[in-house]
Amino acid sequence: MKRLSRNIATVSVIMAVTLLFAFTGCRTGKNSAASGDYPGTAAMSLTQRARYVADGYLPWTQLNLPVKVAVKSPQKLSVSGRIYMRRDHDIYITLRVLGMEVANMYVNSDSVFAADKLHKCYIAEPIKDIFAGASLSIGDIQDALLGRAFVNSRGTLTPQMLGKVILTDSPDNQWSVTPRTKINGNIEYQFKFSKESNTLMSLIFKSGTKLYGCTYSDPAEIDGSHFMERIAIATKVGKTAIDAAITFDFNKVKWEVPSSARWRTPSGYRRISPSTLAKALGEK
Repeated sequence: MKRLSRNIATVSVIMAVTLLFAFTGCRTGKNSAASGDYPGTAAMSLTQRARYVADGYLPWTQLNLPVKVAVKSPQKLSVSGRIYMRRDHDIYITLRVLGMEVANMYVNSDSVFAADKLHKCYIAEPIKDIFAGASLSIGDIQDALLGRAFVNSRGTLTPQMLGKVILTDSPDNQWSVTPRTKINGNIEYQFKFSKESNTLMSLIFKSGTKLYGCTYSDPAEIDGSHFMERIAIATKVGKTAIDAAITFDFNKVKWEVPSSARWRTPSGYRRISPSTLAKALGEK
């Protein structure tokens, strides 16, 4: 088969976003405009701002909500589906066209799986290989997807964890949270917030001289807990540019995950390698 379908490309984009750009040469984009405004933010100190943000990260155990993936590059398309998450356990995404499932993806603490059901292909890779050795927990990935600051492998930011981060004011109407401990001892990461609204604007990784990042917009408050509804990414797989965004519909969130939201290796499917996947992404 010379060409894989656009569905496997879509799954790959989702994988790139879900896996925090896979450290394959991603670049930061422009900051999204912050949405919403909170009374009194102008008078807050940095510590008050960080405590306010952390207080809004209420715990959750399961999430189940609609998701839309919009891709600009390498192929323009838009597809909808559903995402299921069990906190600190797994992530399952299913994509449908006219009610028929065309692709799915599953991530747990050990591996990443994705399947193109139309062309009977699938991916199965150890998560450590996808991250090029970087130690990111499944909880870190979930926080990054949902737009919540976290401390690597220690969980979502809480008021009790403020001693583990550095708070910085900046002249561009932003302030930032930088965990004191780097990922694997050499990868720095930073969360940037709007001064006007205290909403998350971007997450940036720095490895050596390279920057990796994504941007956020459209904050949502569900039962007093804060999430971001949209995450956008610009990255490259090899020489192929990827420009995509994931939007969650928190208006239709459910707080339970069905037992069927699990990965099952499809019978009769052909397993493809990351190099084959990268080539497929470049096809027009």
